[in-house]
Amino acid sequence: MGASDLSKPDEIAPDDRPVEETGKAPGTEVSARVDLENELRNRARQQEALAQLGERALAEPDLERLLNDAVSTVALTLSVDFVKVLELLPGDVELLLRAGYGWKTNLVGTVLASTAPNSYARLTLDCGRPVTTADFAAETRFEVAPYLKHHNCVSGMSVAIAGRDGRAYGILGVCTKRSRHFGARDEAFLAAAANLLAGAIQRRQLEQRHELMIRDMRHRSGNLFSQLLALFSQTAKNSKSIADLSTKYQARVLALANAHRLITEGGWKSIPIMDLLYAVLGPYLDRVSFTGPNVDLEPDPIFNLSAALHELAANAIKHGSLSRPKGQLTLSWTVSRTQRGATLTLDWVEKNGPPARRPRRLGFGSRLISMVIERQLNGEVERTFSRSGLVVRMVVPLTHERWPSAPPSVVQ
Repeated sequence: MGASDLSKPDEIAPDDRPVEETGKAPGTEVSARVDLENELRNRARQQEALAQLGERALAEPDLERLLNDAVSTVALTLSVDFVKVLELLPGDVELLLRAGYGWKTNLVGTVLASTAPNSYARLTLDCGRPVTTADFAAETRFEVAPYLKHHNCVSGMSVAIAGRDGRAYGILGVCTKRSRHFGARDEAFLAAAANLLAGAIQRRQLEQRHELMIRDMRHRSGNLFSQLLALFSQTAKNSKSIADLSTKYQARVLALANAHRLITEGGWKSIPIMDLLYAVLGPYLDRVSFTGPNVDLEPDPIFNLSAALHELAANAIKHGSLSRPKGQLTLSWTVSRTQRGATLTLDWVEKNGPPARRPRRLGFGSRLISMVIERQLNGEVERTFSRSGLVVRMVVPLTHERWPSAPPSVVQ
């Protein structure tokens, strides 16, 4: 027998090798390939959905239509049962279900979610990335909102809708009736969709603010001259001499000018209350104490509060606590949610000055305070005259900026 006739081991094709040699069961590679193809298809579908949503965010002038398109797009792309867009309301203590997919009838536009420290919303707003939960029933990080329980939500994912300045506009979230694991790809998609909504909301607000500024400037400029004439006439009636008239009128006009400056230099945006207080009470800051949150005020409260605070300061300088070397002034305020929405309660308390006596008749300054607070801001003014000094409480509803347009109709 020749060497060429020696028997050779049978050659085994790579695909026919035993499991022990390859370490993979037959069909595993095929399954992995299928999973990869599915992953690529899912990514492509998500990218296409984001591209289409981005186009609508730029072209759609109606924010309500955009929000409704967004929740439908997210629901179909992620294959979830529920999608919610929550708007953070003035005061930052509640969120309104502004748009939704899958929720029961009449829920959208009516349900409020709390931002309390132990809430799902607070955890989402404070977290810099999407918050996911595999089982709401087993959650220990937050209390599950009643409306989620009523819809038998099991798993969920939510992310803050935040603008470039870091201010939260609201929350975009999804829920499912069955247990679901949301992966990194799902989180990235939801975060990207939230960023698109944040940009759209910010653009709509800028457009609305620009239109408001033009209308308001036209209105204010038209009324400014009549306002100055009325101010001069009323000041003249309560002045003893030309010098007295000049001093009082100049101070009141400067107060109006400062209010206009605060509003216009801020681009007709909201302005911190401390900026207003510093502008009005700047020369007496060493004798004034402040206690309260540095809440942002809209143009109308700024303008009218400026006039009221100026009158109180002028009276304190001439007749009240600031007329005495040891006199002190305390300003404290709180912001709370009432039936009229977010409300500012500001207490003006004078100490170590002459006793405050109730006047026989209200002067122009007191009437001006009542006019701007009660009539123009629909607020309340309460004065207390005592031996320790004047105390004035002003309650002012705050007209914070909301998302453009009214709440949407029901989305099922």
